[in-house]
Amino acid sequence: MLKKNKIEVNAVLDTEFENLLKQTNQYEKIIEGQMICKNCGTIITTQNIGIIKPQKDNTGEIQIEFYCDKFECSQNLTV
Repeated sequence: MLKKNKIEVNAVLDTEFENLLKQTNQYEKIIEGQMICKNCGTIITTQNIGIIKPQKDNTGEIQIEFYCDKFECSQNLTV
């Protein structure tokens, strides 16, 4: 019998997504086209965000990595 690995996935509702971006000071950067997909370099918009992944930087602050909605980009994501 195969044993399945479980991964915890946190999700955000579409209705809460804009507020999340504003709380993390990323909303203006998205609107201005300053954020790119960590995998392929595509400019991230509110229409093509596939995955957001929080990461701690060297100072311990949370930074958010953005991945576009292309299938290849979500497949190359490291957990």
